[in-house]
Amino acid sequence: MDEKQQHLPLPISSLEKKGVPLPPPPTYESGMEDDRTPFVSRNKKIVTVGFLAFFAWTYYHLFTLPQTGSDVHGYHSLRTGGCAHRMSFFGPGSKVGKEEAERIVLETPLEARIRQSSKDYTAYPHAAGSEGDLRSALYVKNKWESILGLPTTADDENIFDAGTKEAKLALQGPKSHHGHHHHHPHHPDHPHHPPPPPEDDEMEGTTAFPYRSKEHGWKWFGKDEGEEETLDRIEAALERKPWMRVGLAGARMEEENGRVKHGHDLPRHPHLGGGVGIRQGKIGWRRYVHRFLKMVGLRERDQTQHQKRDGMWHDLHGGHGHDDKTKINPFGPRVYIETYYPFLNYPVENGRVLKLYSTSSNASIASTLEFEASLTEDELDEDPTSKVGRDRFNPYHGMSQGGHVKGELIYANQGTKEDYARLVKEGVDFKGKIVIVRYGGIFRGLKVAFAEELGAAAVVIYSDPAEDGEITIKNGYKPYPEGPARQPSSVQRGSVQGLSHYPGDPLTPFKPAYKDADRLSRDDTSNNIPHIPSIPISYQDALPFLKALNGKGKKIDGWAGGLEDEGVEYYSGPSEGFEVELKNEVDEKVTAQWNTMAVIPGLVHDEAIIIGNHRDAWVFGAADPNSGSASTDEIVEALGELLKKGWVPLRTIILASWSGEEFGLIGSTEFGEDYREWIKENVAAYLNVDVSTSGSAYGVQASPSLAHLFRNVSALVPAPGQPAEALHKKTMLDKLLEGAQDGILNAAGAQIFDNDRDKELAIGPLGSGSDFTVFLQHIGIASANLGYGGTSKDPVYHYHSIYDSFAWMDRYGDPTFERHAAISKVLGLAALRLSTSLILPINITAYAEELVVYTHKVESLAVKEPATASLPFSQLERAVYGIQKSALSIQDQIAAVERYFECVHSTEASWKKCPRWLGFKYLKKAKKINKKLKEFESGFIDVKGLAQRTWYRNLVVAPGRNLGYGATTLPGLTESITLDHGDGARDELDRLVIKLNSLEKKLRA
Repeated sequence: MDEKQQHLPLPISSLEKKGVPLPPPPTYESGMEDDRTPFVSRNKKIVTVGFLAFFAWTYYHLFTLPQTGSDVHGYHSLRTGGCAHRMSFFGPGSKVGKEEAERIVLETPLEARIRQSSKDYTAYPHAAGSEGDLRSALYVKNKWESILGLPTTADDENIFDAGTKEAKLALQGPKSHHGHHHHHPHHPDHPHHPPPPPEDDEMEGTTAFPYRSKEHGWKWFGKDEGEEETLDRIEAALERKPWMRVGLAGARMEEENGRVKHGHDLPRHPHLGGGVGIRQGKIGWRRYVHRFLKMVGLRERDQTQHQKRDGMWHDLHGGHGHDDKTKINPFGPRVYIETYYPFLNYPVENGRVLKLYSTSSNASIASTLEFEASLTEDELDEDPTSKVGRDRFNPYHGMSQGGHVKGELIYANQGTKEDYARLVKEGVDFKGKIVIVRYGGIFRGLKVAFAEELGAAAVVIYSDPAEDGEITIKNGYKPYPEGPARQPSSVQRGSVQGLSHYPGDPLTPFKPAYKDADRLSRDDTSNNIPHIPSIPISYQDALPFLKALNGKGKKIDGWAGGLEDEGVEYYSGPSEGFEVELKNEVDEKVTAQWNTMAVIPGLVHDEAIIIGNHRDAWVFGAADPNSGSASTDEIVEALGELLKKGWVPLRTIILASWSGEEFGLIGSTEFGEDYREWIKENVAAYLNVDVSTSGSAYGVQASPSLAHLFRNVSALVPAPGQPAEALHKKTMLDKLLEGAQDGILNAAGAQIFDNDRDKELAIGPLGSGSDFTVFLQHIGIASANLGYGGTSKDPVYHYHSIYDSFAWMDRYGDPTFERHAAISKVLGLAALRLSTSLILPINITAYAEELVVYTHKVESLAVKEPATASLPFSQLERAVYGIQKSALSIQDQIAAVERYFECVHSTEASWKKCPRWLGFKYLKKAKKINKKLKEFESGFIDVKGLAQRTWYRNLVVAPGRNLGYGATTLPGLTESITLDHGDGARDELDRLVIKLNSLEKKLRA
């Protein structure tokens, strides 16, 4: 049999043999001489009707444009190939406009509801991977389902292991033609496209054509189903859709007149409406068969009425092929939980010991126990949850090495690279010693890593009142709960994973931590976790150890903390005559942790934004992270209100409640490594809120391309805490500018701004320390992080302590919960504009200007180092100038698009000023511009990564190699100069220039 004939459609005659009732061919008046005449006559009618239909379609799509302005409220869902769906982003018939949508976002957050959310989130400990973590993940799932108007699912429903098809479907939805038009004319797993035709020998001599099975999706008649079943299926369709018999009759007439045309069996060209599609060429019988089978498959066509699709997924799949616990509608809003399996550790009860012994040079005299640290925090009657935290989750370091060691003590200030180097210069030998350092300055994991490099046996980290600014007992303030000063027994827990090396699961770098993933060994020195033990303690417990160092070693200027009034002299040691015993016993295991996700599909399926907050806490986490969780919930409330009014975003909105952030940004990093390519192709921006409230100073750190967006939306939100009768009310922009000048601190006590330009802009750069890291530093997505941080005059925030509790928040942190609400409003407005504006509000011109600043900064560093003083920075300057020039050109293109739409919808619009037939052209321009804006920062990504830490791929910004949290701009080049003393600097300069030149070409394309 001829290869083409092998896949011919089922003949109409076979339908008749099965008894399918078909109308007879039309009869004609007598006297007609040629039996072809009726067919020709009918063809004329078809041509006439087709022309009229084409004219109507053209008018509809080209001359009726969505209501728009500079911030367009409707957007044709453009795709390569010319498909355009005429849809308003607010949905057909919706009365919601831009002003109304923003009003809803501003008015929805309620302080009373936020207060209750804070109380709910902090009712029990919920460290990542614990029973409390799962409990909180389910709480968020059911809460978001209720807010978004979805059926509440059971605890064991819509929970998917990462890497499964259910998890990918839940995030990405069905693979649409539009989202995947490139490379593949056929999509075997596509719910809209049939699979390639079968090529098995068993098909020889049979008839085969594709159809959509209600139970199993796309199948091939003749291979997957017999003729009997297929004919029954078509008969059932005819019973439900009688009008379709007309199409079948027409097809029958074509067959009887020898007009059936065969060509490519499947559509290989773009088609309208996202449906099954038709082959190019003359209309044939296959078109009508496809039309029948499309109806049999219950294909839904209205892509804006998501609420009507609740049962559609089960109609399509009949419950087969998916787990019985799956109740996801991939066409509409959905909430689910995705499970990863990282390496985590937990404290063993009574497994930590820290003792101080006095020793004698006489070996015959036994050591005497002088002090044993309690290693716990005090139970407070005024803080009801403190007893639960004390009993269930004692202080320890996440990812710390277990061990039991003894040795002399050394004090190393804040444990920075420079602090250790200073002691080495003074002749201090760290081998076998136990190092005590205070929190602050750099990430705690680096304090341990630097000590390990020098041969130390263990590290102790304590919280010194020097971190607390003016609010200290020394300055007359009472400790918590009676006053705002630090509770002397408070302990800062935290991870000591090497985030500067790479974040995420330490045993599966670069790849997602699936249940069956290949893993590194815990003892593999290439992983990013310490191999010496460490423990955190309170300053109350630290006092005897620090006093044991008095008069021993060096007293170095600038190393004194805030305990001098307690008799501490801050000598370096070693502690001759004293010895320290340290034990750290931990339970290490690969275990589940749960990301709760929500997806609100937009009209443009290949553009999305993500709003993220981590949910896991070291204990209760009233500020970190659940102030952010409560604020995020209010954004979901606003989106739910919009959805009730029929609103649909232009771009897909994804909400993430991450787990595992505290251990090392695990939930977000595993997600990013899992969906790396999908994120790169689809995600336009990532917006993060970690701690929405821990102090009084409002701050934003963001990609420079998002700085103006956040300044603009901040100007629309009234600042909290103002009297109602105030004539001039401050906005959040005013608070942003004040925070920059006052020296806002992040939750870990680190300064956010390190130069005057950042203070003037009031938007600081992003380093690491929260869930934006994988998106910005590994994939290249414009990102932002915001929240209220502390100042030197604020009540002390008990970071990672049991006193980061609802009681502290209600009394000192944000008693009115207005700051929580303000962050929700700012972030909600930013998300609304990113998801609805015709042109993405991503300002690459502003970023280009920052590149100039970064270049001048690295040049000033290079001239100080003899090995780099002669580097040819003119090449870098030219590359940056090219970026500036191209960015300005795109800005002109954006202005042209906005002018056109402003003209079209102005009262003075005319055919001469702005002909409407150009609308489609300008929408295509908008789509092309958005692609460049969306992919701008991915142009900084080099898959080779940075020196000594290849996971970090962004050549323009990264966390400092020796900082952990803080940002370093042009990191490869900068660190080759400042840390490597010029080694590799020329290579770094060359690859940076190549990368920027490549980006400039893409912008000009």
